[in-house]
Amino acid sequence: MDASSPRPMDIEVAEPGDTDSDEFYPHDIGSEIVAAAGSVSSSIFRHSFEHGRRYHSYKNSRYPIPNDDIEQDREELKHALMLELTDGARSGKLFFAPIGDYPQKIIDLGTGTGLWAIEVADLYPSAVVQGIDFTPIQPVWVPSNLSFVVDDIEDEWRNGSDFDLVHIRQVFPVIKGTDRLIQQCFDNIKPGGWIEIQEFGGRPFCDDGSTPEGYSVLKFSDLATQALAKFGCDFRVADKLEGQLAQAGFRNITCRRFKVPMGTWPKDKRLRLIGLYFRTVFASLIDAMAAKPFAALNLPAQEINDIVAAASEDISNNKYHSYYEYLFWTAQKPYY
Repeated sequence: MDASSPRPMDIEVAEPGDTDSDEFYPHDIGSEIVAAAGSVSSSIFRHSFEHGRRYHSYKNSRYPIPNDDIEQDREELKHALMLELTDGARSGKLFFAPIGDYPQKIIDLGTGTGLWAIEVADLYPSAVVQGIDFTPIQPVWVPSNLSFVVDDIEDEWRNGSDFDLVHIRQVFPVIKGTDRLIQQCFDNIKPGGWIEIQEFGGRPFCDDGSTPEGYSVLKFSDLATQALAKFGCDFRVADKLEGQLAQAGFRNITCRRFKVPMGTWPKDKRLRLIGLYFRTVFASLIDAMAAKPFAALNLPAQEINDIVAAASEDISNNKYHSYYEYLFWTAQKPYY
């Protein structure tokens, strides 16, 4: 087991004149994604509106993150960020698990808008690919070897078995029973098959001391951790998965860590693009957390507004060389 991978190298800071103010043009990523229609119960399409955002009404809206167009755009931008982070949009890795060239069954739990599942289905025509989500926001036109299923990944498993790969990305911080879900994955992966979990870490880091004491983004992260705990979730679960994977029975557990800069302060142009993506993603997260999750803390509205305003301002301050970590956990089910 090799879960204690070394920390990634420091990011070199850009000097004045290294960047152009317009080097990255705004563009709409995944604008072709449309809401899926199909023969599903009308209850699946019911929503509630709270704090100016739309939430799925499933199980009395117990999921604290919106599912509106703003959130869908954030999901698509995170997909682009992940590809850039793993060597660029044209050659970036969809996953690290060594499943071979001809996998037969792949499942994506919490598929969201379905971008990952679509690309994997195209890449592996040998595989039957499923994408599972309780919100039907996936496109209608997809590869013939891909199907989307409306279901709650926290319910009893009913998605088949003998999978070569179970993939879970950026949903664990809003899952209540991550250990139970991991166990269900283990039970339904074929011997020798793999699980891969991709998650952002739950707090910012800084290697050069440029962030001030009381850094507002760290305060926001602490508040987000407290807020999601009210819903039985763990905002910082990404660093705690080794034990859960081992307890379920997985072996060959590995964690790959990547630094994701906050903003365009790095010297390297690709990292600046990643930082731009992440800053946009994080700004949207601030808005999402400031709605339903932060309301659960029963803090004075002005206190929440002050923290949100400060964090929104500081993520755009390139004097602060902060970053988050993006973790890729891979683990294998033994052959025996």
